[in-house]
Amino acid sequence: MSRFVHRAARTGLATLLLAITPFAARAGTPVPISGQDVDGHAVAVNGRGHYTVVMYTNPDLEDESRQMTLALDSYRARPDFALIRVVDLRGDVPPQMRGIVRGQIRKEMARENKRLKDERGIANASARAPIIPDFSGSTLDALGWSSTYSQVHLVVYDQHGNEIKRLADASDPKQVTRTLDAIL
Repeated sequence: MSRFVHRAARTGLATLLLAITPFAARAGTPVPISGQDVDGHAVAVNGRGHYTVVMYTNPDLEDESRQMTLALDSYRARPDFALIRVVDLRGDVPPQMRGIVRGQIRKEMARENKRLKDERGIANASARAPIIPDFSGSTLDALGWSSTYSQVHLVVYDQHGNEIKRLADASDPKQVTRTLDAIL
């Protein structure tokens, strides 16, 4: 090959690398996922600065999600840990009843806060454990949860908001804590 062909090949490769570099840099940047908690405040589901466990639940999984939440108690005092529960309420609650549902969730959160303070000395635990009642499915869809599931699902995000683990069947709290122990 002539020097001209070599130079053109190198220049073409350099041009191609320059052209795709911005996309490659963005590929490592997580897409922000957000939702609204029971009080209408924005929640960064895969926020930065802490590990985040996001739990899928629905009204039929109340007992299972409560057991999973209890299993995660040992992590809740950590400043680098957040638990976010997303409740699948797509199509289940008419708009005029949503305020009542939010009120019930607030009562559950108050009981949980009291339990965590009394049993573990964790004050204001709900600040790092919001519950997102997802009536429209927008947060669930962003998390890749497009169906109604019969098992609790979990997604774990690292301190930069990148997904690092997805558990489609999180029915065994002990297995989940072993998985988290390996990550955290």
